[in-house]
Amino acid sequence: MGRRLEAELVTPVEPKQATAKPAAWSPGFLWMLLPSFLAALPVLLAIFGGPEVKQTRWDVVGVGVWFVLLILAEALPVPMIRGGTMTIASILDVGAILLFGPWVAGALDLITTLAAQMLILRQRPGDATLNAGLYASTTILAGCAYLAAGGSLGSPRLGPDLLPVLIAGSLYFMLNTGAVSLLMGTRTGEDPGRIWRHQFRDGIPQYALSIGFGLLFARVRVAAGIPGVLLLVLPLLSARYALQLYADLKEDLASFVRALSVVLDAVDPYTHEHSVRVAEYSVRVARHLGLREDEVETIHYAALCHDIGKIAQHPEVIRKPEALDHEERRLMMRHPEAGARIVGQIRALRSAAAMVRTHHWRPDGRGYPAGLGDSDVPLGARIIHACDAFDAMTSDRPYRKGLPAQRALAELRRHSGSQFDPRPVAALSELHESGGLHIAPRDSELLVEIF
Repeated sequence: MGRRLEAELVTPVEPKQATAKPAAWSPGFLWMLLPSFLAALPVLLAIFGGPEVKQTRWDVVGVGVWFVLLILAEALPVPMIRGGTMTIASILDVGAILLFGPWVAGALDLITTLAAQMLILRQRPGDATLNAGLYASTTILAGCAYLAAGGSLGSPRLGPDLLPVLIAGSLYFMLNTGAVSLLMGTRTGEDPGRIWRHQFRDGIPQYALSIGFGLLFARVRVAAGIPGVLLLVLPLLSARYALQLYADLKEDLASFVRALSVVLDAVDPYTHEHSVRVAEYSVRVARHLGLREDEVETIHYAALCHDIGKIAQHPEVIRKPEALDHEERRLMMRHPEAGARIVGQIRALRSAAAMVRTHHWRPDGRGYPAGLGDSDVPLGARIIHACDAFDAMTSDRPYRKGLPAQRALAELRRHSGSQFDPRPVAALSELHESGGLHIAPRDSELLVEIF
């Protein structure tokens, strides 16, 4: 199983989220520079490269079969929840490099991607051309590395050709993830380095399988001919089906969390909007702190649902236009545990449920529920607690105006270490200073935008 790209490359658009200070690197400049650079390298190799990187082996029947298989792979992408797609074409790319050489493999990528994306998937010509050019350049450069390292065409050998295959596969992986990370950074405003680290860590198993299966395809083509290759297509289809199931499960989970969050809108529109803002703040703080993307996703889910337990309270208490009295506050203090029981009904959300339950913990022991120790409270809950307080202070309420962000952050810093964990407080301050906290007016589809 392999991945062509972690996310389908599309023309960058302005992110719907915050308007922040410009990054040190220019997204527009990178958007123009990267495709041009990757497209220029194969041209330079074709002109100035030695004969070892210009080798080509024609196999008319094999090329025809690879053409059909690549069309199918490109025409059956698996949509991912973050807005991209995954394919299994990288397996075929590696096999094409070993059998036909980089230039034939690159040409196959170029033609099949254009055909599948424009004629079958109906993508815009500009997007399809960009994708096709990047795919072809990546394959050609990896193939040239294979030949330069001493790899042979047509009948790859496990011993002498193993190191060149590993070099080519590693370069393919690095170029692939690097290009996607930079271009996704231009589209979302996120740090390309953070995106690349996430893709690198999560993509290693898939790319290792791509290299192994690509080598297997090439050897089977030599040993068993086209019938053997067609038999290997069955595991490819199974891999594609597994990817689709995974994507469907992630989408179902996201839809469930979104539905839980929207339930609050029927009870108290402010609470729902507040949860959406807290979720966005929490995601930014978690990424600023360098947490893994799966942890960021769990924190996002927990933040969206952190007040879901309030639906068990009397609506008139939730909607009360003035401050709550002592008895009402005592009742409302039950909402973290009530929310955790709701969210914890879904096995995939057990970690998020723990954050929901503990998001009102305080380092000085005065939070709730009572009896929580430091080791009982995950970092995600501490992040949500600080972001919850920040949004509560900066939001307008019927009985008071919201505070300016700078004053709210001063309050958080004043209580850092006693009421709030110092790490998310410091992260909020740093994000504010860099312009990364401002949230533009938006609809409630945050879940779709981020995960």
